[in-house]
Amino acid sequence: MSADSPKVRDFTTQTQSLAVTVESSPVYELLLSMFAWGTKNDTGDYEYAPTCFERLEDGVTGPEAEKLGVLTESGELWLPLIGIAQSSGRTESVESFLNYLEAMDPTELRRSLIADGCCHGQVDPDSAAAAASGDMAVIAGLADHEKMSPGFLRFHKTEVTRSPQWLADILRAVYAVLERPIADTMPALERDADEKRTLGRTMDAPKLVEAATNGVTFKMQPQITGVMLIPCKIIRPWNVIIEHEGLRIFAYSVADEHLMADPDAPPAYLVELYKALGDERRLRMLSILSEENASLMEIAERVGLAKSTAHHHLRILRTAGLVRITVGDTKSYSLRRDTIPEASRLLDAFLTTPVATSAAAGTPHSERT
Repeated sequence: MSADSPKVRDFTTQTQSLAVTVESSPVYELLLSMFAWGTKNDTGDYEYAPTCFERLEDGVTGPEAEKLGVLTESGELWLPLIGIAQSSGRTESVESFLNYLEAMDPTELRRSLIADGCCHGQVDPDSAAAAASGDMAVIAGLADHEKMSPGFLRFHKTEVTRSPQWLADILRAVYAVLERPIADTMPALERDADEKRTLGRTMDAPKLVEAATNGVTFKMQPQITGVMLIPCKIIRPWNVIIEHEGLRIFAYSVADEHLMADPDAPPAYLVELYKALGDERRLRMLSILSEENASLMEIAERVGLAKSTAHHHLRILRTAGLVRITVGDTKSYSLRRDTIPEASRLLDAFLTTPVATSAAAGTPHSERT
């Protein structure tokens, strides 16, 4: 056998597949509430945040109120704590995580906060280590280069050894104020998480991320080893994306249907999809577009409808995600083929998602079967 024509048996994985986890926890909702509070001057359109901010400003008093004041404009300070909480495995309760936080090595905690929280992690390891140890010259340099927000900078001017207790005290005081509304939110977050876990049985990571975030695309990157999805109410209508030790974390807005009073109501997007399919004329339009792209006039003529009527039906199909429109010199419609198999998957997800029950009563989940 010549060396220039070797035989190969390739046992490597040809396509990268990322594991996706979906978690809901009062710890994440608390930390994202602090993120929203810390960015309220930059982003004033959080749907549920105004009431949260009022509660914090009225309910947190004494020394913790002073500490909270120091952390105005400190949004990115709280995001690395989400990754720390996830890797700690202590997200079953806020108190469990705060006990873990209090026991952390102060310098290591600050290094993680700086490495993951400053300007999307764009701080070299040496600078992060020096700043974490309290090197004020390095800290000032990070602030000068706009890699550290004002509140983040003020936090890092506090004594290094006090950092874990300092943050735990603030979070404990804030949670005392927000515990009831967060507890009221958890059933909706858990319903959403259950649904996304079910969808994850048949969707790969990019597709599931796109479904959860309502359109955020996700491309495979070598440094990413896994994906986590966190449903959240306080940041609606925003999505927040962070990274921690190779884990890409998407905190996404909990869907409308899971916030509704009726937890068993079908998702709005599922209703829209099947309503769009439940009409003979719209099915004929889909059949036309399965053959080739077409203009409004071409579709109207083939189906035998007025342009205005055809446009109405195409709008319904677009709303359901079945058709896209491309605008160039002329407008043309095309079929979104990836949505077709999703129709049955979404229906299956709804039928197999556990029916919400009273957590307080401790009754087990049952499935729609």
